[in-house]
Amino acid sequence: MSLRTRTLVFSTFFGSILAIGLLLVSLTTNSWVKAYPKRTNAPQSKGEVSYGLFYGTKDLNPGFGVRSYSVDVYTFMQTEQQPMNFWLWLITAMGTGLGLLSCAISAIAAVFKAASAAKKPGTMLVLFASNISSALSQVLAFICWLVQFFQYLQHNVLAIEDRRHNWYSHGLATLGYSFYLVVISTLVVFLNITILLHARRREKREVQRLQPPSEEKHQRAIMLY
Repeated sequence: MSLRTRTLVFSTFFGSILAIGLLLVSLTTNSWVKAYPKRTNAPQSKGEVSYGLFYGTKDLNPGFGVRSYSVDVYTFMQTEQQPMNFWLWLITAMGTGLGLLSCAISAIAAVFKAASAAKKPGTMLVLFASNISSALSQVLAFICWLVQFFQYLQHNVLAIEDRRHNWYSHGLATLGYSFYLVVISTLVVFLNITILLHARRREKREVQRLQPPSEEKHQRAIMLY
């Protein structure tokens, strides 16, 4: 494999590292959905709710001071009346985690492939498999979260007790930046796959160019002579 082709392969290492960083931030921040609830017949009231995949915060100000609460998303799903779909949440979390693991594998494989001048089909296969697995996992994750948002979260992000005190969040929720980080990460992985396809084509052309002429071609040249 030529130096230029190995450089192309190695560039996917940086893409994988970038995707890992984006996914780590996405998993550890509480901004998959944000909402700004209000209270009926109380224009001075305001609130802010931020949920991640695992934890969140809820700040409600009925007009005489902010009351802050920490939210365990899993407990919130189990104790409230279907505020979220468990399976959509689980697939989102697992898809994001699998995407992170696949990106780590692709980063390691990119280093091994770029460091070796020899043709190693197995390493390139691992590169393609890990990047495709990461892309598909992340696509599945953000599709599930989109369904979660439009089916459940845009209508309500509040507990039953909050709604009893006339708080509402219908139509007041938006997708947070943690969700968009997964979208950006997916685009980075697709760019990696495009680079790998180009590197694979270059590798094939290099192999064909270095192959000695076949015996049949050699015999034809002798007969022509």
